[in-house]
Amino acid sequence: MNLAEFAAEVRALAGRAEAGLAGECARAAAKEMLAALEVTTPVRSGALRASERVFSITGGGPVAVAVVGSDLIYAKFRNDGGTIRVKRAKVLGTPAVGFFGKQVTQAGSHYMERAEVEAAGLIQAMCAITLAEFLHL
Repeated sequence: MNLAEFAAEVRALAGRAEAGLAGECARAAAKEMLAALEVTTPVRSGALRASERVFSITGGGPVAVAVVGSDLIYAKFRNDGGTIRVKRAKVLGTPAVGFFGKQVTQAGSHYMERAEVEAAGLIQAMCAITLAEFLHL
């Protein structure tokens, strides 16, 4: 390959990178984040863990964003904590787990943050692998 052909290949590679590299890295990162959530999500019934997924991968050019998590209302409460107040029943709870009165305050487990920490190294590694594969001429 002569220098002109090499320059043309590099320009073509730059165009492909600008169009899709960030999205490919975001897809790889989303898979790693989902795997980390599998480890850190608290499990009682399994419904919270079963609800976690990749919601979207958006963006292009040099920036793409992957949205990973759960759409259950309970997910935010379980992660951040808070107070639940009775609305329709006389007290909160069930016979199986007991009754708690008119409100319950729970500390958050911050499992999403723990998953981010757990996945950080793997996300960097997967993005580096994606880049290396992308740059292979």
